[in-house]
Amino acid sequence: MGRIRTVEIRSVTDKVISKYPLSTFTDVFRKNKEHLKSLPEEFPSKKVLNRVAGNITRLFKLKKEEKEKLLGKTETDLH
Repeated sequence: MGRIRTVEIRSVTDKVISKYPLSTFTDVFRKNKEHLKSLPEEFPSKKVLNRVAGNITRLFKLKKEEKEKLLGKTETDLH
């Protein structure tokens, strides 16, 4: 089983992603964490900041995998 993310973490993540352009986030945890620190948003603790950065990283990795999977299927269909 995977790790459970609370509703609080998911809602904060959704707010941050919807408020700022997607190009500012990546699938690298440290970059996301540093970017979140520079935002005017206030996180109640370091733990919440890290969990939000981790959740953003996870979401972007999933999107990247989906994109690669779709591109991979179309390339094999062409041959």
